[in-house]
Amino acid sequence: MSMNSGARHKQKIAKKREKARKQAAEIQKRSLVIPTIFMDESGNTGANLIDKQQPFFTMAGTNFSEREAERLLALVDSKSTKEVHFSVLKRRSSGQDAVVRMLKHSLINRANVKVCVIHKPFMVTSKIVDTLIEHQAFETGSDLYKDGHNIALSNMLHYCLPAFCGEAGVEMMQERFIDMVRERTPESISAFYESVENLKKTCSKSRFLSDLNLIIGTKSVINGALKNIDKSTLDPLIPTLFNQFIEWGKEYPRGFHVIHDESKTLVSQKELFEEFMTEFNGKEIELGYDRRKFTLPLKGKSLKFGKSHDYCQLQVADVVASAVSYWASGVARGEENDEFFKKLNQLDLRKLIISVIWPTKDVTPESLDTVHDGGMNAADGGAYFLMEARVDRSRASGGK
Repeated sequence: MSMNSGARHKQKIAKKREKARKQAAEIQKRSLVIPTIFMDESGNTGANLIDKQQPFFTMAGTNFSEREAERLLALVDSKSTKEVHFSVLKRRSSGQDAVVRMLKHSLINRANVKVCVIHKPFMVTSKIVDTLIEHQAFETGSDLYKDGHNIALSNMLHYCLPAFCGEAGVEMMQERFIDMVRERTPESISAFYESVENLKKTCSKSRFLSDLNLIIGTKSVINGALKNIDKSTLDPLIPTLFNQFIEWGKEYPRGFHVIHDESKTLVSQKELFEEFMTEFNGKEIELGYDRRKFTLPLKGKSLKFGKSHDYCQLQVADVVASAVSYWASGVARGEENDEFFKKLNQLDLRKLIISVIWPTKDVTPESLDTVHDGGMNAADGGAYFLMEARVDRSRASGGK
C-alpha cells in the first residue's frame, strides 16, 4: 500500500468515526427533548376502500419547527396566500416541480419525516384473514400470527383470488365484506358468504377450492368474530396512527405531542389512543412477534387536532403524504408515461416509509422476516394492557 492510499484509508476511517459520533450525538439529543409531531393523511376515501382511482392510503408524520416548515413551503412558492395543498400543485408542471424541489431538500429525511403506506384493496383481503380466519384459528387453539402465517395467507389470496376466480367476483366479495363489518345484519352476513360461494363456482383451479373453504368455514363463528371488532377496524387511519406513535416513540423515549389534521374518525378514537398512552405500574409491556414487536404504553403525551391553515407543519405533512401516495399508485400500476411519477420515482421515497401494508409474493417466514422468536400475541396483550390501564385510571380518579 502506498503512502497516499494509506492516508486516504485513514481519512475514510476518520470520516466514518466522525459520522458515527454525530449520529450518536443526535440520538442522545433527541432522547432529551419532547417534540410536537404534525401528521396528515392522503387517500382517505371513507367506506370506498377499493377505489381504483386512489388505491393507497398514506400518513406522514413530520417533526419540523415552524421556521423549518416555512423554509420548505417557500420552495413551493405557491400563489396561495393561505396554505399549500398537493391537490392544487400537482395540476401544473410548475407545481409538480415545486413538490419535487421540496422533497429534495435535506430536511426531508427519515429523522424528520416518517410515512405509513397502505394498499387499501390488500388491506380488505388482510382484514378477511385477520377478522375471520384468524378468529376461527384462535377458537381451535392456533395462532395465525406466529411465523407471519396471516401475512402469507393474505399475500396468497391477493394474487390467487383474481387469477383463479376473476377480478369482478373478488371485488364483489370485498364490497360485501365491508358491508358486513359495517352493518352486521343477517342479510349482510348472508350476502358476504354468498359472494364467496359464487367465487367457488367460477374458480378455475380445483386445488384453490380448499383455500376458499377457509373463508366459507368461518360462517360458524361469524357472530363471535364480528363481536370482537370495532366498526372502525376497516379505517386505515387507526393502524397508521398507531404505527406512527410506535416509531416516533423509538426516537423520543421521553415522549412527544401529536397534532393531526382535523379528523372525525380520530376524534371518535381519541380516548382509545389516550388509554394506550396510559402508564400503569410504571412498566412497559412488549407485544407481538418477530419484526412486528412493539412496546406499550405508547410514548405520546397528547393527541390534538388542528387546521392546516393554522399550522404550516400540517401543510408540509399534506404534501409529503400525498406525494408518496401518488408515487405508490404509479409503482403499483407499473407507470411508464407519467412524467410527474418519473420525477418522484427518482427521489428514493422508500427511505421515508416506516411501515407498509402492501402485497408481495413472499409466503415463507424467512422471506417475510417473520420467523418466530417468542413473544406475546399482540391482540391478547393489547386487551390485557387496556384492562390494566383502565383499572389504574379508575384508581387514580377515586373509582369514579
